[in-house]
Amino acid sequence: MDKFIIGTALAILLLAGCGPQAAREVQSVDAEAPEPLETANPAPDPAPTVDSAKLDAVLADPRRDKDRVRDGIRHTTDAIAFFELTPGSHVVEVLPGGGWYTRVLLPFVSPDGGWYGLNYSIKLGEEFMIFSKREMTDEQRAERLDWPNTYPAKAAENGPDDAAIKGAFLFDAVPDEHKGKMDAVIFIRALHHLNRFDPAIFDAAITDSFALLKPGGIVGVVQHRAKEDYAPGEYDTSGHKGYLQQSYVISMFEKGGFVLDGTSEMNANPNDIANYEGGVWTLPPSLRGKDESMKDHYRAIGESDRMTLRFRKPS
Repeated sequence: MDKFIIGTALAILLLAGCGPQAAREVQSVDAEAPEPLETANPAPDPAPTVDSAKLDAVLADPRRDKDRVRDGIRHTTDAIAFFELTPGSHVVEVLPGGGWYTRVLLPFVSPDGGWYGLNYSIKLGEEFMIFSKREMTDEQRAERLDWPNTYPAKAAENGPDDAAIKGAFLFDAVPDEHKGKMDAVIFIRALHHLNRFDPAIFDAAITDSFALLKPGGIVGVVQHRAKEDYAPGEYDTSGHKGYLQQSYVISMFEKGGFVLDGTSEMNANPNDIANYEGGVWTLPPSLRGKDESMKDHYRAIGESDRMTLRFRKPS
């Protein structure tokens, strides 16, 4: 991953974890089985209104030549509509990483809106180092602290010449001048790392997100989904395997003052048993398992079963 990932081992951990049909207002999962990866998941129903002319141009841009193959699987157009994003939105992307979603969001809101990057806190960086049996060096700490200054130049590579990059910051260190000014904070496959070591880190991220948003602003979530019917202790749903239970995610955001405003099954995949020894990274696109003979099997399953949620900050 990029500079904000501390050390090679941490880069591997973060990169691997790491897209509506019309919003179905808070209802249960009832999706058809997806087709194999090569043909993507079933197409969702028509999405809410979106600036399709601008979005189509963004998705067709040559900078996305390598990304485009996954649009059908991640339902990129429908996700942008579900999260109610417009060319004038001020949107915060959590853990922008390699830039797959940045190459959609940044051009879409440029030049009229604004894009902001938000990276994990120093505390979470320290937890990753402990997990990998290392200690954060002074140089690594300084590099993480300097990420808000260094990342905008990297982000600019993912957008047009008039890229509206308005800022970058860390959780637990959000500048006061940005608070109450954002239309959306978007978490794409980023929540499991916030929860896996200490739910208090997840709580703090929710608090920061609430502070960043205007009244009526939204949090958009796409997250690997654990089964709700596992017996206690049957499988790790803390985030260590990449999966969280949807009921838990909803409860955490509601505890933080948000209202669940909509759910979508656009990214549902009932073929995903969510119970792999190697976690979600066993599935595409990572295919991290050591058994080469099983990779066609996992390709046929496709990407993970994912919840897609929209929360709103009360007006």
